[in-house]
Amino acid sequence: MTILLLFTVFFGFIPFTEVEACMPGYEAERDRLREHLGIEWIQNGLSKSGWTESKAIRHSADLNCDFTHPEKCEWKNMADEKQMDSRDFYLFEKIDYTEFPVLRVGPGPSKIQQGDKMIFVGDKKREEQHAIFYSSPINCQNSTGNLTFTYWVYNSARVEVILLEDDGKGGYKMIFDDPSEEKPYVDCGTIQLNTECHAEIPPRDKPFRIGIRAYGISNTDGSFVMIDNILYSASLCKVGIDVGDTFKSYSLETGASGKHIDTAAELKCDNFDTKCRWRSGGDAMVMWRRSSSILPSPLLMNATGSTVGPRGGYAVLYVEQGTQKKSLDILRSDPITCQSLTENEFTFRFWEFGQIELEACAVDLMLKDIECVPIPRGSSPANVKLTFRKATKNFMIIIRVSSLNPDFDNMVIVDDISYRATLCTDALSVFDIGDSFVSTPMLSLLLSRNVHTAQDLSCDFSKRASACLWGMLNQDEESSEIASNSWTVGHGPLNEEKLYSLTGISDMPEGEFGLARFETGGSAVLLSEVVRCALDNVHVQFKLWTTGTAKIKVCLVEESSPSLLDCQDASSGDVVVDLPRIRRPFRVAFSAEAEDQGMVLIDNIVVTGQICPPTAARQFSSKTFRPTADMPDPNVCRLLSCDFHLGHACLYESSQVSNSAMHGVANRKLNAFLTRSKRVFILESPQFRLNTVARLHFDYKLQGDANLFICNDSGTKELESCFKVEGREGNDYIELLASDTKVYIISRLSESGKSGSLEISKIVFTDTSDQSIC
Repeated sequence: MTILLLFTVFFGFIPFTEVEACMPGYEAERDRLREHLGIEWIQNGLSKSGWTESKAIRHSADLNCDFTHPEKCEWKNMADEKQMDSRDFYLFEKIDYTEFPVLRVGPGPSKIQQGDKMIFVGDKKREEQHAIFYSSPINCQNSTGNLTFTYWVYNSARVEVILLEDDGKGGYKMIFDDPSEEKPYVDCGTIQLNTECHAEIPPRDKPFRIGIRAYGISNTDGSFVMIDNILYSASLCKVGIDVGDTFKSYSLETGASGKHIDTAAELKCDNFDTKCRWRSGGDAMVMWRRSSSILPSPLLMNATGSTVGPRGGYAVLYVEQGTQKKSLDILRSDPITCQSLTENEFTFRFWEFGQIELEACAVDLMLKDIECVPIPRGSSPANVKLTFRKATKNFMIIIRVSSLNPDFDNMVIVDDISYRATLCTDALSVFDIGDSFVSTPMLSLLLSRNVHTAQDLSCDFSKRASACLWGMLNQDEESSEIASNSWTVGHGPLNEEKLYSLTGISDMPEGEFGLARFETGGSAVLLSEVVRCALDNVHVQFKLWTTGTAKIKVCLVEESSPSLLDCQDASSGDVVVDLPRIRRPFRVAFSAEAEDQGMVLIDNIVVTGQICPPTAARQFSSKTFRPTADMPDPNVCRLLSCDFHLGHACLYESSQVSNSAMHGVANRKLNAFLTRSKRVFILESPQFRLNTVARLHFDYKLQGDANLFICNDSGTKELESCFKVEGREGNDYIELLASDTKVYIISRLSESGKSGSLEISKIVFTDTSDQSIC
């Protein structure tokens, strides 16, 4: 075989770009190439590649290429318009077992496996020809890089390794043209057989590209260079993390505004949207951002050993190489005003990419550390659970970077945040609705009073519901079996946050309210007076709050039976119950019950619609319900009524306590003057015994800083309840129960008051219809 003839035929067509078309007329030469070298040209073999103009490689191995899949190789021919070479490389494939001639073609191996691919360039012109095959950009490398490749040359052809950088004009320049730049060490000797070309690329902190340059192609007998198995190994820097081509991130805009949270559950954040109470710390060069892009599985696998990634929206912090920790943003919660020292639990999921570590801290409102907990990297991507033991008041929770290697790009992702703790405003039990919450017995009783209009059944529970036409059955009556607990009247003010945490209702009861409390379960029924019938559009409206297992039904009760009929369940909030047309006497019942602990609160009962008015002479035939009320004892009337016309306080006396004032009577008026040294005045009634409910009316006038309270004793408890008189002048009354034994009229200065006075001109004892008894 004549090698010279072979390559003369060879290079008669390879240099021309027309070959990339149909190659008409070159079939014979291709046959000779196939016969003598066992290689075949691949049409358009290098038309596609993985080379990029501006996207730097992330790993040195990205430049490895054996041309099995040339479309993935991050190398390409230098474009003609760059005017840096005169020829291009072309892709060939070994199609049989023909060996290369050892003495003429080397130093690469003579035996090539069938199907192996390589690139080559050649010509037989006297003028020197050269070709450059160059890589995608490399941002920088920390240490010496090693480039190796297999090559074959023929005749005068040679190969070398060059470094290129952008010239700022859309082209490239060779780096070693600058004497100050360190040149790569290149060993591409042709003496030994089966040797590779080896180049040592010095460390560089500027972007560059590697080029393989074939030159010395200037023999008229033909010469060429063939390249295969490119390998590159180096420690790269300024390497971006491969988050995928579709990754996008945006400014982290959430619902956090710096307002303190009301419940620990408000710190739950699994989408980082407007409902999330976490935000960027601000005032940083590198900020937390939001993304919902799906991350590549290889990236997740390399970071955590799992392909589990964040779902939906998540917070991401991308840190470029060279960034210092002090320049990084923090992820912080809205403030926590107060939490108890009971157990708390802060959980979230995270992913760390690169050499970066996190910590979670409780900080005060000036961002000073209270305590910090390092985040164990090995727990990702499972939930990490932390507890803060020192933070109790006015603090925030933050997530921040504790350490990182600035020689590399780093990234961290946070998702699925939750916090469990008992805040100081959280209810500790189903009964905990505030420290000021108390309950007292309900004054209203079922007295067979007439219900003239639907509005008569309205009740706001003021003055312990004394004016309401609602009540409970006597506990000693047989019919009390329908309820085992009592309704009472609740007083506040209530703790708005605690009530909300128990009921989910943000509205608060206004003043006093109806209350059914269950310690161990049971039931309680509040009944209206008898309504003769319901005609048109009768509605019962009220506000409802329930805690624990307690619930309530609105029922109808027949006049002569305690059985609950036609009940409708009610849920917390504003309740409206429509009553059907009823032609016979009935009562409305609020039936509360609980399987275990719980409370029912109702307020502002409003009844509207048309009902039947009572008859002129009403008969009370039901022995099951309370009979006609007895008239109050006239003897009690004589004990308690007083118009001061005799110049004294009748049977009332001034109680002597520390810093108490005395009274005087003149012009049919009792007067008491209060000063800083005499801040309280107490007028005590004689002891009495009642046979039924009655009322004690009084005319009064307050001046200055004096306030007025009316209190009563029962047979079992002293000063059982006191009610503040809200007005400054006029007539008011207190409703007395059969169990009451004494009444106190108390006036005292306000907390910062200097002086004031009380004037009482008349005290009158009446029945519940305000009829005089004496």
